[in-house]
Amino acid sequence: MFIAFKSTLRKILTLTLLLGATTIHAQQNALEGNLIFWGEISLFESLDSLRSTGIPIAYSSDKLTNQNLSIEKGLSIKSFFDLLEDELIADISYDDGQVIVSPHIPKNYTVHGVLKNTESGEHIIGATVQVEGTTFGTTTNGYGYYTLTIKEGDYRLKFSHINYEQRQTEISLFRNTYLDISISPKITQLDEVEVTSIANDVNITENIPSIDRISISGADGQIPYFLGEVDVIQNALLKPGIRAIGEDASGIHVRGGGVDQNLTLLDEATIYNPNHFYGLISVFNPEAVNNVRILKGYIPPSYGGRTSSVIEVRQKEGNVNQTRVSGGIGILSARALVEGPIHEGKSSFLISGRQSLLNLSLDDFASTSVRRNRIRFQDLNVKLNFKYSRNSTYYLSGYIGNDRNLAGLNSTRNWGNRMLNFRWNYLFSPRLFSNISVFVSEYNYRIENTDVPGAFVGRSKIADYSAKMNLTYVINPNNEVSFGFGTVYHRLAPGSREPLDQNANTNKIKLEDEQGFESAFHIGQETKLGQLAISYGLRVSTLHTIGPGTVFQYRDGVPTADSTVIDTVNYKYLDLINRDFNLEPRMSLNWQLNNSTALKTSFTRTAQYLHLISNTISPSPTDIWKLSDTYIPPTTTNQYTLGFYKNLNDNMWELSAEVYFKDIADNIQYKNGADLVFNENIETELLFSEARAYGLELYARKKAGRLKGWISYTLSRSESRIPEINGERYVVENHDKTHDLSTSWSMQLSPRLSASANFVFNTGIPVTLPTDKYVFEGNLIPHFGLRNNARLPNYHRLDLSVKWEGKKYKKDGSRRKNEDYWIFTIYNVYARQNAYSYFYRESPIDPGTAQVVKYSIFGTIIPAVTYNFRF
Repeated sequence: MFIAFKSTLRKILTLTLLLGATTIHAQQNALEGNLIFWGEISLFESLDSLRSTGIPIAYSSDKLTNQNLSIEKGLSIKSFFDLLEDELIADISYDDGQVIVSPHIPKNYTVHGVLKNTESGEHIIGATVQVEGTTFGTTTNGYGYYTLTIKEGDYRLKFSHINYEQRQTEISLFRNTYLDISISPKITQLDEVEVTSIANDVNITENIPSIDRISISGADGQIPYFLGEVDVIQNALLKPGIRAIGEDASGIHVRGGGVDQNLTLLDEATIYNPNHFYGLISVFNPEAVNNVRILKGYIPPSYGGRTSSVIEVRQKEGNVNQTRVSGGIGILSARALVEGPIHEGKSSFLISGRQSLLNLSLDDFASTSVRRNRIRFQDLNVKLNFKYSRNSTYYLSGYIGNDRNLAGLNSTRNWGNRMLNFRWNYLFSPRLFSNISVFVSEYNYRIENTDVPGAFVGRSKIADYSAKMNLTYVINPNNEVSFGFGTVYHRLAPGSREPLDQNANTNKIKLEDEQGFESAFHIGQETKLGQLAISYGLRVSTLHTIGPGTVFQYRDGVPTADSTVIDTVNYKYLDLINRDFNLEPRMSLNWQLNNSTALKTSFTRTAQYLHLISNTISPSPTDIWKLSDTYIPPTTTNQYTLGFYKNLNDNMWELSAEVYFKDIADNIQYKNGADLVFNENIETELLFSEARAYGLELYARKKAGRLKGWISYTLSRSESRIPEINGERYVVENHDKTHDLSTSWSMQLSPRLSASANFVFNTGIPVTLPTDKYVFEGNLIPHFGLRNNARLPNYHRLDLSVKWEGKKYKKDGSRRKNEDYWIFTIYNVYARQNAYSYFYRESPIDPGTAQVVKYSIFGTIIPAVTYNFRF
């Protein structure tokens, strides 16, 4: 019975398939016939005519629009239906032998590609891509890539950037389209540094607050720098909320954070010491820099590891069209860059170098008899890029920097950064973009002292080995999701000292190496709901400190000290010593009130597992780095920001006012008289404070006209509470400056001549002065009370510069290919002797009396001249 049923079922299925095939075949034959009508006819009339011939057609006259059609004679029925779809009149589907004609529903398609510099092929970062006549738009990401998903149709796209000529192009978007666009740079000058908005209204439209951008080629004129050295970090010090302790202080403080709380990245690889020449210039050779972005408020979830700011520096990619050479020479250094194609249009190279000259020292400008050391430095930048296909591009970039410090005749210090980064950009689809980066970054120093009998060699090193992947998925023009993960293997050699040679009478010391894995996963979204734009996300970070290592055990209930050690625990290779874990949520809101006004607010939580151990007012190149461990917790910061932004006169003027508040937990401080040199249990010298920073930042910038420039003002407070020293009382930090005013302006005096001026004023930094004195064994001893109980005098300085450009045009009126110009700079125009610090000595006139001596870095006018070229 079952066999008979199975046979019957097989026959029924076979008959059904035959009937279906016959129906489909008959339908196809019917559609291949020609139309019985042509010429002018309405849509409904044409469908009714086809229905009268026996073709089963279903449509609703209530939903379709009865359009007039113009039909050619001899057109087949199938071609007629295709025409309705191609002309977006209706959507056609076939179901069980019936032709269904339904209203056309516009489909979404994506246009994507790379925005390039016409001359060099360089990818342009942060440019605006706008659909003309609509509110749809986007910006190119950190790699010059853009993607825009909109409904099908004909559009005009507008590509713009403040340093490039605007370009418009028409596009018919009826399928996903790849579109590379090249735009020409405006006629600008070399090695000018300006903090600039990428689009005229980016300060209004951008989702997140508190971003400073620095571009190495701009039209706002040159800024006066020390000895004429163009430097992006020194430029940033003219912006609100960014400051240094003093003129030669290494490192910067952003909104009350420490110098080690800034994540400095060169092509996504960490740079641990971004300073040359006592901090007066950075390691970033301006010839090789393409773009700099400083995030000091909201920090996207893709960044982590520091609690104050992100300083993101990207090198140029190299010219894929032609070989170019540029450079300059001044009193302090000479620099040059060579770039060109390896395979024209597809791959390129860049090599850039910088070398200090004249073996200068700050002694040459100092106003006191305090002697300083002489220093030399070098930089080498290399970058290769290969466009393997439309969807795949490879980059290989490297950096080597060295500083050599000659301290007298018997001591030499060498330090420097190394970096090698391999990066791969890949498009999985028009909406899914990925960036994979693998890098090695290293910072080390070496001290050699030949004084006998204690001649020695000292070394220290920190190295990072990192891999990370970031992906961005564009859901639609108003929704973008980013996610990724990464890990960094930190390997630290805190310090060693050994005899210089066999004749040296020096004890050999080596601190234990440290190692750990810092890993993170992040996810975030940017979305726009009408006039409200939201960015939010979460970063999950961990640090696993691993062996080998030794952990001291201390007596419970008493402060950690050498005298309270009761035991040690020894960990073997790869043993887990300690684990830290943090959730770091972030959110930012932008309420765009109108085309020229916006209100923004943000919250960012960050965690830091790596700390710079230094109890000097300005960190030294020989300070050491330390991982969080059993006794040193991660530093965590919560930052709240609120800002108001307004543009005037068709975006000619850019105004902003921001307030911020930061609370910082487990901020590292030091005990009085802390001994940090070759200390194997450094936790006994550390204290942990509750810190807070808050302030108001005002900024006004004029972006067009013969006179351009900006003025910035910061009113702020940075303070901490150390229970073991201050009890419940908050005391100002040593980098606190109540008032900070900076302004920079440039004017085009003639087609070839321009002038610029900077003026800075800020409150003197806190210092700790003695409150009493006493004599012990014939020596005058000062007695100190609370930390930072006084301040240095207020600081102010005026700088001027003049730029004289070479001839731009030949006699026949054509533009010269080669460009050159001179810059004449006067630093500290009125020879202000700003106090850097005080020191005390016994008065030579009145023995037994203490004399306060003011030390100034610069006590005179400092003129300079630099020559710059490009060919």
